[in-house]
Amino acid sequence: MGTGLAATALTTLSGCASIKAAADSALLGKREVVDDAGRTVEIPTAGNIASVFFTSALAQVYITSLCPELLGGTASKFDEGQMRFMPDNVGGLPYLGTIHNNGEIDRESLLTEDIDIMFSISGIGLTRQNISEAEGLQDQTGIPCLLVDGSFDKIPRAFRFLGDILGREQRAEELAQFCENSYNAVRDVVVTIPEQERITVYYAEGPEGLQTEPETSQHMLGFLEGGALCAAKCDETYGGGMTDVSLEQVLKWDPEVIIAWDTNERGGAYADIRTNPDWAQIKAVRDGRVYAMPNEPWAWCDRPPGVNRIIGIHWVANLLYPDLYDIDMLEVTREYFKVMYQVDVDDGTILQILGDSYPPPPRLT
Repeated sequence: MGTGLAATALTTLSGCASIKAAADSALLGKREVVDDAGRTVEIPTAGNIASVFFTSALAQVYITSLCPELLGGTASKFDEGQMRFMPDNVGGLPYLGTIHNNGEIDRESLLTEDIDIMFSISGIGLTRQNISEAEGLQDQTGIPCLLVDGSFDKIPRAFRFLGDILGREQRAEELAQFCENSYNAVRDVVVTIPEQERITVYYAEGPEGLQTEPETSQHMLGFLEGGALCAAKCDETYGGGMTDVSLEQVLKWDPEVIIAWDTNERGGAYADIRTNPDWAQIKAVRDGRVYAMPNEPWAWCDRPPGVNRIIGIHWVANLLYPDLYDIDMLEVTREYFKVMYQVDVDDGTILQILGDSYPPPPRLT
């Protein structure tokens, strides 16, 4: 046999072998995929996945949006406000834990609940810690765990990847297109605003408002994508974030807008900042530009820093630059809930969620 014919025969045999291997794998209900960390992982085919789990509440939001019927447990405990927007099956799910902030997942319960596949989804680019945690969980349980990059510009791709794995391609495409359109609409406006014209925002976390995030934190990213300029000049607390700062520092930064945790649901400092004379000298307080971040069903700008931030960037851009990003947050919020959670919300509910940020005041000058 000539060299060319031999090479052709080998190529043909190799191709046939690959096809046969794929066919054998399908018959066994298995397939191999490459995740966003470049790992080749054998997983069940979509028809053999009946129960899904995740390493954090961030990943949970993706699955809750895409296919809540496949949830095998929860990585966070749902409160009454969140349950208003969740399918009925979510209320009866067991809490299995999270590895976020050095937490623990109940490995035995993963097996008891017959979890078929797990996902670890990031809010920024994947880190070595993400990879190590996922591989450790997979090794300890024998359950495949896929790593997915959930960075802002990769959220649509993340949904499409999940849809392919879970056999929910059509639903995933609907979510991907909504997120893609949202991200592009906000970004197209934000990129036109020179840095010197951007509005400084202090993110007031915690019960006293004296914990915050610098611009390098993933917990600040939702505000930045919405066009804010981070007022805080401090070190980042890695992991859970929330760097301690003093009121003197905040006075020095003198932010134009303060966005705080709401007082009733999250026990934040929103009400205190607006009325406490110690804060009164700050420009944001003097101008009445202190707002509670909307928090249902999850915080709109962070915690978890996942796909829930898609509505947050609409809100921030409209709040800070209503003349440039002229949208009606009632309509945008209604569409968000319909697409993301497949629920209809009335104007009263939306107004309650938006609080005094609706309608937005005139742009600061």
